[in-house]
Amino acid sequence: MEDFYPMPLFVKLLVRDVTTSAKWVEDALGFRSVYALAGENGTQVLNHLRLGRYQDLMLIAQPQSLSESNKGQEVVINLTIDKDIDILAQRAKSVGARVEGPVETQWNTQEVTVSDPDGYVLTFSQVVDANRAFSDVMPPSAS
Repeated sequence: MEDFYPMPLFVKLLVRDVTTSAKWVEDALGFRSVYALAGENGTQVLNHLRLGRYQDLMLIAQPQSLSESNKGQEVVINLTIDKDIDILAQRAKSVGARVEGPVETQWNTQEVTVSDPDGYVLTFSQVVDANRAFSDVMPPSAS
């Protein structure tokens, strides 16, 4: 059974086809799928892959609105924080940053996404209820 733990830092990659990209990451790099999530149409919209402890990638379905000219902005840095996420969101807004959230996710976190002046995207997440088991939070895997 896979060990689930808070990940202090991991990379999210926006990809055109999650299933195809996950297979390549598994085949070419030796990662294994820890969890896959299907969207409304049954295709994978997320695949969490791991090489080793704290060596995690999240492949996420690229929004159709993202053009090829936005290459380089597909990487989202995710940081787990212990401080108040609402304060972080307000601080970022106060300096004019583009801020989305906080929003509660189905995987038991609150997330705030911030874009820096160069277009880099950082998502800050905070566990909502540390007493909830992973199996209680996530639906069955779509692997």
